[in-house]
Amino acid sequence: MTPWRKTYYAVLIAQTLSITGFFFAIPLLPLYIAELHPEMSQEQLSSWSGIMLAAKGLTMAVAAPIWGFVADRYGRKPMILRAMWGGVAILFLMGLAQNVTQLIILRILQGCVTGVVTASIALVASVSPRDRSGQTLGMMQGAVFFGVCLGPFLGGEIAEHLGFMPAFFTAAGLLLISGLLVLLFADEKFEQPAPSKQTHFGTLGTILGTTGFVAAMAALFLIRFANSSFQPIFPYILRNILGSDEGVRALTGRIIGVAGIASAVSAGLLGWVSDRWGHKRLLIGSVIFAAFITLALALADTIPQFYLLRAMYGFAAAGIMPSANAIIRRIIDDKHLGKAYGLVASLKGLGWGAGAFTGGYVAAGIDLRAPFLLTTVVLLLSAGLVMWRVQDGDELAGEEEDATIKPETKPADVYRPARQPASD
Repeated sequence: MTPWRKTYYAVLIAQTLSITGFFFAIPLLPLYIAELHPEMSQEQLSSWSGIMLAAKGLTMAVAAPIWGFVADRYGRKPMILRAMWGGVAILFLMGLAQNVTQLIILRILQGCVTGVVTASIALVASVSPRDRSGQTLGMMQGAVFFGVCLGPFLGGEIAEHLGFMPAFFTAAGLLLISGLLVLLFADEKFEQPAPSKQTHFGTLGTILGTTGFVAAMAALFLIRFANSSFQPIFPYILRNILGSDEGVRALTGRIIGVAGIASAVSAGLLGWVSDRWGHKRLLIGSVIFAAFITLALALADTIPQFYLLRAMYGFAAAGIMPSANAIIRRIIDDKHLGKAYGLVASLKGLGWGAGAFTGGYVAAGIDLRAPFLLTTVVLLLSAGLVMWRVQDGDELAGEEEDATIKPETKPADVYRPARQPASD
């Protein structure tokens, strides 16, 4: 096995286990609040759930770029270990929480010290060949989806039969194992860059000025905003359909798990398709498909409908993140990958926080299903942004041919797919 493959597989397995751990109980946090505060009304639960889920995203928006700069200076492997060890502590303490205030504080700390996905993607992107980026990053996203699938399923069953505390403690144990895998088996031949006269702000300007980067970041912000806006109310909708609290924890885990299965199964395939069909095409198609599925979720009123629609949503989600990450990978220089993915994580965290916060208050002020409609609109806007500001390879080729006849300024937001041959 070649060195980059060894590191890739080690991080892939570790990411699967770590996301499984995080999703053991995170999707059930709205129900955890309801258990800790049975006196709260549905409107209060929706609002507090939105605040709690938003807390991590908002602090991650500040912390992620800082960790990105540190990663480019000292290596990406230490950043994965920092995120996993931090996750162990946070999840363990969540199992001991006594009220929603403590949960919010822990979510704030989680945003400051974690960020496993960003750190793992930065390491894999730095060691894998450019023309394998769609496939390798697709599989990394598949690991996320598999963890999103397995975590809620197992966590929901544990929380249903044993309680929330064992679910959080088991989650912390999975992150501990993940960290050991990376520590022992992931290799990074990292060479600390020589001191540069360019300031951090100058480097930041270089990254933001890279063609296509701003458009990709803006689209990811809108997508993450949309995906998080209905998270605070999803368990409550299922509880209303069931008519009681009995079995709702396990049911929530199973339905979220179905989406994860669909995403995990299709992510690698869609990453392969993305490398050949075009990252932009797949990104647009996946976002539009997700928008219409979300609209259907707003109208669903039976448990089988939620199972089916969430599975279809999972398939759509599997084409979104690998395509966007591959676009960013192809346009950013290797030495700036940590900072670039840190900026992306910052904006994604901001989108997640803003979406969860907005969705919770929209549900409390308008209707429990109103966040689904908000999600639909925002996803369609993000698809329009990608159509407008990001150009695919065929369009670029046409522009380059025109430039040989008459020089002209190329658009600011364009990505240029790499043409390096594959090498192991």
